Amino acid sequence: MTSAAPLRLATSPGEVRLRDGRYVRVRPIRPEDRDRLRVGLHQLSAASRYHRFLAALSELSAEQLRYLTEVDQVNHLAWIALDPALAGEPAVGVARCIRVPEDPAMAEVAVTVLDAYQGRGLGTLLLGLLSRSAAAQGIRTFRAYVHEDNDAMLRIFRDLGAKVGRADVGVCQLDIPVPEDPDILPDTPTGRVFKAVAARVGA
Repeated sequence: MTSAAPLRLATSPGEVRLRDGRYVRVRPIRPEDRDRLRVGLHQLSAASRYHRFLAALSELSAEQLRYLTEVDQVNHLAWIALDPALAGEPAVGVARCIRVPEDPAMAEVAVTVLDAYQGRGLGTLLLGLLSRSAAAQGIRTFRAYVHEDNDAMLRIFRDLGAKVGRADVGVCQLDIPVPEDPDILPDTPTGRVFKAVAARVGA
């Protein structure tokens, strides 16, 4: 854990100062973000790609890019973080969830942050924004599949009261509550970030 300054939403809900003082811009993902995702995949280490996709993915197809960016924000929700200090505002993180058809109150969730931006609280911030959007759409549980050596994501989800099970060899299944009222979240570092997000952007 870092003792640096906490995450802070700046002049608007879309601008965030991370723990190290760097600013990022956060917003729902758009179809024009396809190239950002394509480039971003190549900036992930092999380990980060495997943690995200649970496979050695080296390229996103045109069909995959459409699926990941043309979302309805009802059954498939996604938030993206951009670095406004760099040319073209490249993507530096994404959090998304996709509703489970057989259980509409549950959605599979995944968070990706570029290696160079990890450890600054960006993943937690994106997950907090996604949680507020998901709760508004009636989603009450996030289900995540996380490799057992992905300590950072396991810590975040456990901070939110996740129930941990085993999905496969080396892969954990976590069911994380998505509360309508953030005040009931545990008093943990992740829980406090979620409460701050809710207080700033509203229910």
